[in-house]
Amino acid sequence: MSWTSVSSKVKALLPRPNVDAESFRSVMRQLAGSVAVITTEGRGKLHGFTATAVCSVCADPPTILIAVNQTARTHPHIDKKGAFAVNILSEDQRGIAEHFATKGEDQFDSVSYRLSDRGIPLLTSAAAHLECKIYKKIPVGTHTLFIGRVIGTGFERRAPLIYYNARYGLVEHI
Repeated sequence: MSWTSVSSKVKALLPRPNVDAESFRSVMRQLAGSVAVITTEGRGKLHGFTATAVCSVCADPPTILIAVNQTARTHPHIDKKGAFAVNILSEDQRGIAEHFATKGEDQFDSVSYRLSDRGIPLLTSAAAHLECKIYKKIPVGTHTLFIGRVIGTGFERRAPLIYYNARYGLVEHI
């Protein structure tokens, strides 16, 4: 048997490597996730956006990962500041999630927050927050993965807001 015929048989057994973006999005909508607002400061202004692409990396050292679209207006501010906060929204903060999901100027004018010692905005009444210093940046396609070393935390005993199948939902209290 020639190498060419073996190679074609192996290729026939392998799954098709290309998945179109819409098929991928359809499947990812089935992955429920906590809703967060990623915040930072840049050029004397506060910036933020709603995200579900947040992931714990490891506990020692405490490290997380966020995925940020390179065209997002907050991206260059996170990159330049070298720091960001992940504000995990509580179940009654759907309005804040929608507020930061839209493009608008002076996003923080109508939102309650406090500044950390490092000047990063932390949203009031969030279920939790993680303040991070960028440890590593990895460009992947249209996004940048920012891996952050956690340098500050806080939480309240509040249930998180959940996003699933393009809708907001609540966690039943356990």
